[in-house]
Amino acid sequence: MSEGTGADLRFLKGYAFVSTTLVVVLAIIAFRQLQRAHFKEIDVQRINVVEPAGTLRMTITNHALMPDPVIGGKSYPLRSGTGGAGAGLIFFNDEGNENGGLTFTGRKTGTGHSAGAGLSFDQFNQDETVTLSYDDEEGERAAGLNILDRPDVSIQAFAESAMVYRALPDGPEKTKRLQAFKEREAKAGNYGGATRMYAGKGSHKEAIVTLSDPHGHPRIRMKVDSLGAPTLEFLDSLGNVTYHLPATSK
Repeated sequence: MSEGTGADLRFLKGYAFVSTTLVVVLAIIAFRQLQRAHFKEIDVQRINVVEPAGTLRMTITNHALMPDPVIGGKSYPLRSGTGGAGAGLIFFNDEGNENGGLTFTGRKTGTGHSAGAGLSFDQFNQDETVTLSYDDEEGERAAGLNILDRPDVSIQAFAESAMVYRALPDGPEKTKRLQAFKEREAKAGNYGGATRMYAGKGSHKEAIVTLSDPHGHPRIRMKVDSLGAPTLEFLDSLGNVTYHLPATSK
């Protein structure tokens, strides 16, 4: 082999090595860019945030694609109509079960408007235990913080029973039986729990703080009405006022 031919061969080998290395480096850069894509603006109907193993942890969604509750790893179509909760974020715990969310709605109606928003945190395997909410129906607005007691039993048994009732043919009888079922469950303490504290603004423009007993009966009510007049009331378990400040005249 001539000296010129050997030099050419070494050049070709070096060129091939550099070219291959450059291609590999560019491929790695491109792959990393795909792993962390950057967008100035995107239009999307729903985004699911998942763990590496695929467990759903958070959903950012529009009205139409709002997910159904997930309890015990099972999805239950129990929301009031498709996207009944509005748009927003739904949170899921380490097990993939729903445990709170941030939702909002707002629309014009034939007589005015209907709007609302809520941030909620669910007890493990149960329903909301802390909520921050805003409700506005035709200008009657209320907004406040609710703290609730929930039973220790899982809400899944309630969801399974509710599905049985929902499978009944539509009509007044179905509506009546489903409502009766919810009332029985709430009375038995298996689902409804009890509001222990509320602090916020009522629909009559009053500022109010209410403290309730374990059964949800208001026992202390502190209020400043729409005209600025303050009151403090103590109540028994039946809702009767036992002490009132300022004292009422007899």
